[in-house]
Amino acid sequence: MDRKYYKSIYSLSVTELLIIVLFLFVSGCQSKADKEQQLVQSSGELHLLVKKYDRYLTTAYDSSRVILPKLLQKLDSIGAVNPDSAVAVLAHIAGREVSKGNIHLSDSLSNLAETYAIQLNDSSLLAVVLNAKGKIMQIKGRRDSAFYYYSKSLHLAQLRHDSVAALPAMINLGNAMIDRHNSETGINYLKEALEIATKRNNKKFMAVLYNNLGKAYDIRGSYSIALQYYRSAIDTLEKMKSREYYLEPLNNLANIYLYLGNDALAMEYYQKVRKLSDSLNYRNMQAAALINIGNLNYENNQNEKALKYTNEAKALLAGQCESYLHSIIYLNLGLIQRNLGKTESSLKELTKSIALARKFHIYDVLAEGTMQMAKYYEAHQKFHLAARFANEAFQLATENNMLNLLPEATKLLADNYRNAGNASQALKFYDLYSKYNTQYQDTINNKTTRNFAFLYELQKKETANKLLVQQQQLDKQVLTNVSLELEQQRILIIFSIITIISILLIAILLYYRSRLKSRLNEALIINNNEITEQNNLLEKENAFKNKLISIISHDIKSPMMSLYNILELLSVDELSEQEKRELIRDNMQLTDRALNMVEDLLSWTRQQLNTTTVNYTTINVYDLGNEIITFFQPDAREMNINLVNACSPETTVYSDYQMLKMVIRNLFSNALKFTPSGGYIEMGVSKTNGHVILYVIDTGVGIKPEDQSKIFSEEKYFTTNGVRGERGNGLGLKLCRNFVEKSGGKIWLESKPGKGSTFYIEIKRTDSSTSL
Repeated sequence: MDRKYYKSIYSLSVTELLIIVLFLFVSGCQSKADKEQQLVQSSGELHLLVKKYDRYLTTAYDSSRVILPKLLQKLDSIGAVNPDSAVAVLAHIAGREVSKGNIHLSDSLSNLAETYAIQLNDSSLLAVVLNAKGKIMQIKGRRDSAFYYYSKSLHLAQLRHDSVAALPAMINLGNAMIDRHNSETGINYLKEALEIATKRNNKKFMAVLYNNLGKAYDIRGSYSIALQYYRSAIDTLEKMKSREYYLEPLNNLANIYLYLGNDALAMEYYQKVRKLSDSLNYRNMQAAALINIGNLNYENNQNEKALKYTNEAKALLAGQCESYLHSIIYLNLGLIQRNLGKTESSLKELTKSIALARKFHIYDVLAEGTMQMAKYYEAHQKFHLAARFANEAFQLATENNMLNLLPEATKLLADNYRNAGNASQALKFYDLYSKYNTQYQDTINNKTTRNFAFLYELQKKETANKLLVQQQQLDKQVLTNVSLELEQQRILIIFSIITIISILLIAILLYYRSRLKSRLNEALIINNNEITEQNNLLEKENAFKNKLISIISHDIKSPMMSLYNILELLSVDELSEQEKRELIRDNMQLTDRALNMVEDLLSWTRQQLNTTTVNYTTINVYDLGNEIITFFQPDAREMNINLVNACSPETTVYSDYQMLKMVIRNLFSNALKFTPSGGYIEMGVSKTNGHVILYVIDTGVGIKPEDQSKIFSEEKYFTTNGVRGERGNGLGLKLCRNFVEKSGGKIWLESKPGKGSTFYIEIKRTDSSTSL
């Protein structure tokens, strides 16, 4: 403006000045309204572009590249005007792109979103971005970083009381905890998230959480609970009328039925997933269904069918960026080609699978692929290559707790070292093979038991439902009959007194007949209850004895396997005399321990089969304690655990020697299993009127209050892993209770989690017992 213009303003009248001000105000409002309208329009266009981008991802990865430049351009224009609306979309695209292998683009977008959120000082937006970065880290295989970002995202959302931002962070954190083999904490996170989603009536998140909880319980082997959650997810989705979200819970149901051995039902659900994903044009899920159908045929040795379905999945993904699905397809093709005798083709497919699994950090596929490569080179006597792949498979299986691969990997390594003449390393891996194979077989036996229990529960529910329907039909028929009888009675009462007398006579006859029938039914019910109770007792006894036989075979097999390996190494001529002497010494120690174990197991068997009676004798508790501590001292020294005998040398009790010895040995064995390095285990006694209370105390991890009642229960088999991963069978303490009660004593425990446990045994004191 020039000075002349200012002079003209000063010369205007008051009315003219007001008109000019009003004009400027209206123009400003209109400009602001236009900007807001433009912003709303741009946000709507952005939303449509994101939906189109996500839709392309479900059909073909490469198609998403068509829309991605337009989407990024729109984000750039909106970000300059209203950056907070662009932050969440940037984080979303970053998470999507990392799954396609575009690591650099994903990192750049997530870092840009984080910068915007920090500049805006918006902790809710920052929580969304950090959650997306956690997902990126998880796909990149950096689990600790993913856990950090998820935790920080949840913390920020909770500080703002922002349940919308907290929900996805809580879900991802729960899944991450389950992935880190902390299923209890992970399930708690998912249940808390489900409670929030239910309060907000967010059905989409509810369906996701039902499905995730189903997968968590599926991993734990709790199939009945998993099925309930999967069905809850499907019920929620039916209320939403959203077909696309059906796919994953349907696929998970199929996996459960496949695991339980119901191939027909599994195939039915896989075909449903295939048909639905085909109608929705969701290529990835359709390919996953074809892969699963191929696996089902492969497990049934129908290799040609398996090859057909797997190749269909491969063709369906043609043109897409290679992803984790391709790595699974290549692995399966390698296994199928191997079974068909096409060795070179098998090796080629396995090599491609391993390369992709390394790129996307798919540890289970990578471990299986390297194991198959180790087998291939072992069979072709290329032992150095076999050892390299077997070592990699062993490391992956150990780090990711893949118990199904550990026996095979350690056996391969043991055989390889043996062929190479490295006796010490061969012995080390033969011992590991024995350990892992035993654990794996125990896991299979436990899963089989749970499968039978689950199938039994399903059958029982189906039977109960059928009985309920029959009862309802019977009740309906009875009501109909009663109505007809009442109507007939009313008619008869109206027409004739004679008819009334007849009805009364019939009623009296029916009454006596009913009483007679009732008495017969009561007698029949009593007989049926007695028969049912006897059958239950017989089933429990048979189950108990079967479990005992399983334990005996397990406990004898492990030392015999190690003994066999030592004897096999002794036959090698390359061993020096010193090495042979050391192996002979170890062999003698192992034989001595095996003989003791056989003696104890035979004692257990005689007691449980009631072929022997209780042989009471006077026992010196101090000497018995020294014998047991000597037996466990090598293991305790290796674990850095101190064993203490606090019994008085003069203390004696009156009991069965073998029973008492087995009980105390079992208590020491359990204490060693659950006591960390640096702890101690003490055996001692105290005196009561006519009895001696013997105790075994440890500084272990303790027992949860809700689990203490399960330990001595005869109804359930309860067991947990030790602090060094040792597995139990849940039977030892029940046998202890059986032995102690059979000899006239009592056994109980006191325990606090984190502070250790104390087991008490009350035993008769002989007349000649001295003071303690």
